[in-house]
Amino acid sequence: MSDIQLPLVSIVTPTFNQAAFLPETIESVLAQDYPNIEYLVIDDGSTDETPEILSAYTGRVEWESHANIGQTATINKGWQRSRGKIITWLNSDDTYLPGAVSKAVDYFQKHPGVDIVYGDTLLTKADGSPIERMKAAEFNYDELVAKCHNPIPQPSAFIRRSVMEDVGLLDPSYYYFMDWDFWLRAGIDHSIAYFPELLSTYRLHEASKTVAQAVRAAPELEYMYRKFFALPNLRAEIQRLERDAMVNMFFTTGGYYLLGGSRKAAKGMAIKALRARPGGILRPAVMHKFLYCFLGGKPAYERSKSMYYRARESLGNT
Repeated sequence: MSDIQLPLVSIVTPTFNQAAFLPETIESVLAQDYPNIEYLVIDDGSTDETPEILSAYTGRVEWESHANIGQTATINKGWQRSRGKIITWLNSDDTYLPGAVSKAVDYFQKHPGVDIVYGDTLLTKADGSPIERMKAAEFNYDELVAKCHNPIPQPSAFIRRSVMEDVGLLDPSYYYFMDWDFWLRAGIDHSIAYFPELLSTYRLHEASKTVAQAVRAAPELEYMYRKFFALPNLRAEIQRLERDAMVNMFFTTGGYYLLGGSRKAAKGMAIKALRARPGGILRPAVMHKFLYCFLGGKPAYERSKSMYYRARESLGNT
């Protein structure tokens, strides 16, 4: 890639009490072969050894510490301070793989009509040893909305600054799904694309939000979808997805509650889904999700799964 007119890429790393992982994250950015990176690390009031670690990178990384304001607000602060034509954030327990930034910029240069691009990520254990490659899929905005499934691995996503200038910053109301909300808002008027490159690692560990905060995350989905369908700039073809989207959102929310051990809340989500589309319960796929929210992890649910697969086969209904 020629160095002539290479766009500045701004990467923000918010960090809070992750001294055990932070050096690996920083080193993965410093090791990138792309020559035009602005890297900001913002310590969100850590009480561990994070300040000492950052001090050791003075002169190599732009960093600061502030009183705790939360991850999303910290990312927004970094984005507002940044100057890059391409922006993103990399959490302090994730890493970039070699060449990640160059590959993303190269894709943007070859596809000027794409505003957000993402690749695959490698799931790892706490010690960094690999688990499996999490392969994404070709992006389909209608499916993002209607199926309530986020296919974009955030550490492997890069964004043109013009998207942020159009749709605004991340919503600081979110602790967990700030990226998902951003993709929903951005996809209304901006092109999002997938390319099959492995760009990052995503670390799973006891303190990671994915594992430890399922119940806290669950209510954000309902807030996100109600806020989204209240947006004034939704086209009619997006508005028509609302009923299916809300049903799937309730079921997905129920799944998060089950993951967090809250069976009562999961059942409540299943009932909301049924009320949103009463006739849907006759569809085997919907019945399967309903029973999962009511019985997930119990022997009765395991028996219901075989009924579901038999019904799907007989009706040809996926």
